[in-house]
Amino acid sequence: MSRLPILAALGALAMTHPAAAQLSERSFASPVPAGLAKGVVRAGMDYAAFRRTLLAAGWRAKADPDCVRNVYGGDGTRKPGQPNICRELPEIEACSGDGYCVANFTHARTRRLIRVTSYGDYGQWQRKGLSVLGWEQK
Repeated sequence: MSRLPILAALGALAMTHPAAAQLSERSFASPVPAGLAKGVVRAGMDYAAFRRTLLAAGWRAKADPDCVRNVYGGDGTRKPGQPNICRELPEIEACSGDGYCVANFTHARTRRLIRVTSYGDYGQWQRKGLSVLGWEQK
């Protein structure tokens, strides 16, 4: 699978202002994900809380077999002590070098796919270091 479309999407995001939390839900989020009431998830919220909410509503992480290469580049070699975000968050498809990540979830009942874009330090995702920019459903 070519990394070019993924890198192009991340590059387009990088041209936006990096103040992720300032983006409005209207500008980046598609309809409310299946199984959730309106307002339960929103652009700008903490990724860990967003993820917990999706998983509780029947969404499942959609693992990407190319995650390690897409996140760490080349052969996927990480620096000593660097976490393997692909193990911690199997839904991660790719992360750019400037803080943008794309993750995918599927819903078992509806078979819908949700593609989530986030910004921040993915190594700190459990400590409010990663925020949701928005999502789209397919």
